[in-house]
Amino acid sequence: MPPRQEIPEIRQNLTRRDLTSAAIALIEREGLSALTMRRLASELDCAPMSLYTHVRSRDALIDAIVDHLIEQLDLQQPGGESWQQLVRQTLDRYRDLAVQLPNSFELLALAPYDSSPVAPHLGNVVAGLEHAGLSREKARQILGIVDAYASGFLVVWARSRARAAAGELADDELGMTGMRDLEMFDRGLEALIAGLDATLVRGELP
Repeated sequence: MPPRQEIPEIRQNLTRRDLTSAAIALIEREGLSALTMRRLASELDCAPMSLYTHVRSRDALIDAIVDHLIEQLDLQQPGGESWQQLVRQTLDRYRDLAVQLPNSFELLALAPYDSSPVAPHLGNVVAGLEHAGLSREKARQILGIVDAYASGFLVVWARSRARAAAGELADDELGMTGMRDLEMFDRGLEALIAGLDATLVRGELP
């Protein structure tokens, strides 16, 4: 008779944070395509059914990961900052998260604005910009513009870094690689803030 295989137990002590932490670690090691409920259960040494106590599906797991990433941003409540300082602080944390967790970052960067973890986060940023003196409409516009800039830039940066690590980048004969380094991100953000201040906030340019 063949030896009986051990069936992983349905663990009762798992927490939602256990799931998201293990999922992020897996994504960073092997990429998003490696993330399945069965694989995550294997990482946690438990039966797949244990996971469904906390998340109903892989999509719900993705939402939980995005929520975890937003917590990692650790944004402070607005104090006496100008809206420009608040944008810089928020985007600095966003950039740092991309550096720390480049594979997982894309889940946050590309998450729909109306998803359950993202909407409250964006609402808090808008409220902070209002607290800094902007109208709600201008706060929403500025957030949309700077988010589009940062998300697009950092997703391409993260993917380029992954390709470089895998030796997949072509020779950079035109010197284009430097256009996507993080120093360029910072310079672009300053130019964007100055342009938004001149055009959208103070209305000095047509």
